[in-house]
Amino acid sequence: MNKYFKLFSLLVAVLSFTLVGCIKDSYYDSYSLLQSKVELKVGETYQLSFGYDAGYSGGTSFFGHQYSSDRELQQQGNIYDASRVLWKSSDTSVATVSATGLVTAVAVGECNIVAYYGDGYDICHVVVLSDGQTSGDEPEGGFTDYGAVNSLFSVARGKQVQFSRGNLQYQASTDTWRFAEQQYVSVGSDNANAAAAYTGWIDLFGWGTSGWNSGATAYLPYATNTDNADYYPGGDAGNDLLGSNDSADWGRFNAIAAGGDQEGKWRTLTSAEWNYLLGSSTSRQGKSGKAVIDGTYNGIVLLPDNWVLPSSLTFTPGISSDYTTNAYTAAQWTAMEDAGAVFIPAAGFRDGTTVSNVGTHGYYWSSTHINGTYAYDLYFFSGYANASDLGTRAVGRSVRLVVDK
Repeated sequence: MNKYFKLFSLLVAVLSFTLVGCIKDSYYDSYSLLQSKVELKVGETYQLSFGYDAGYSGGTSFFGHQYSSDRELQQQGNIYDASRVLWKSSDTSVATVSATGLVTAVAVGECNIVAYYGDGYDICHVVVLSDGQTSGDEPEGGFTDYGAVNSLFSVARGKQVQFSRGNLQYQASTDTWRFAEQQYVSVGSDNANAAAAYTGWIDLFGWGTSGWNSGATAYLPYATNTDNADYYPGGDAGNDLLGSNDSADWGRFNAIAAGGDQEGKWRTLTSAEWNYLLGSSTSRQGKSGKAVIDGTYNGIVLLPDNWVLPSSLTFTPGISSDYTTNAYTAAQWTAMEDAGAVFIPAAGFRDGTTVSNVGTHGYYWSSTHINGTYAYDLYFFSGYANASDLGTRAVGRSVRLVVDK
């Protein structure tokens, strides 16, 4: 036990000089706290959770795999021994913590709760407010002058991105790319008109159809070919939209109108990044959920890393829940958006020139291939979500671009 207290004493000394608003879980290689910051009123309590960085957070399923029991989870290496966690508060006059991780706010101020496990530790920063006091954190909302949502989202450990302000759209008659004007807007049935001379807009694309003539048979954004072999960037079924073939990525090859207007600025998320973003990491736990806006627009809400919920609103996480789990009016969504939230609409899909499932199902490309038939995509509908879905290359799907920070 002495080594723990010596380490704790040293840590408290360091923290007394530098109190930060959000301390990430980089101290752990595997297990870590599922919360990096908690705000409480005096007298309130909060149960901290400890979990496995591969994504286990106390449930019995993970991205489609249903575990039959805690014993099976233990065999998978996804359960820690709770009796071995040592909890400490850096200032018990501000907040205390029990032997099971229950935090109690004592007085106004800030402190750190430290969870020691094995040879490592992790930290949650606790801010205790008075009854009439509000958080000092300001919302991260709004949009940049290059068309990105102003807030930041982790897609890997130590790696953050900004999302585009809406789904990617294309007008063939003028060869123009742009983002949807609203995050919840999609083109819908007009995608059936995809053709070289079409004067309207489309937003469902075959995989890798950026317009780069890489050697693929189908590389133009309005391609409606139904043969998956036509959608091989560089002419090779084994290529991703990365490296020497990253020009097949819509955001790399094209300048986006009102999106910075320069090539190479944007990109498509990899499959691993979609999974990390949607909860296969402790840092993103509780920051995504299903929602409906104005009773019409169904989709997934993503919360930024530094999230402050607008007053009078609620948010219930869970990407496998129903859309009605979070129902917002247009005005309420504006408040969520102003606070930095991102909305991924259920925009349907296009097979050849037939458009289906608009408003009920969402299909979003990743830049990662699987085999000659499939590439990974994010697929969701009410009650289900899978960030590692097998997307048929020839089927038109949505593209939501990001910019690295």
